[in-house]
Amino acid sequence: MSDSQAERARRFANLADLIVDVAREVRLRSGIDAPGVPLNQTQSQVMRYVHANPGCLASEIARDAGIKRTNVSSAVQELRDLGYLVVARDARDGRALRITATALAESTVALLRSAWSEVLQEAWDAGAPASDDVPAAEAALEVLLRGLRSHRE
Repeated sequence: MSDSQAERARRFANLADLIVDVAREVRLRSGIDAPGVPLNQTQSQVMRYVHANPGCLASEIARDAGIKRTNVSSAVQELRDLGYLVVARDARDGRALRITATALAESTVALLRSAWSEVLQEAWDAGAPASDDVPAAEAALEVLLRGLRSHRE
């Protein structure tokens, strides 16, 4: 491995550390359990997926969110019991179960996003008060996410 390849590998390893640490800090500061939102990480991810993809199937959640199918099934059942999701038979294919978010889920997702936004805005302003290059950071993370998702098995 050349020096430039080793340096590139080191930088991406540092970037991975930063991404993991930022995600952890966001959860700690805003809490995956934002006030009134007693959800674990899988439940939160499933609920956010359903919010963004109304009428989805559990298999789609598992595939697209990278969660084991059994974990999706458990989370969907738990979220149904908590009043966050509704599951109904597909009108055209009675075997398929379509999942949609309730008004409670919609308000909870809004609460989570607001808490996350506040935490990140405060951190951004504290770390780089003169910088407003949030769109560049967002674009870079979207590139990484697309690349990571494209390599799932």
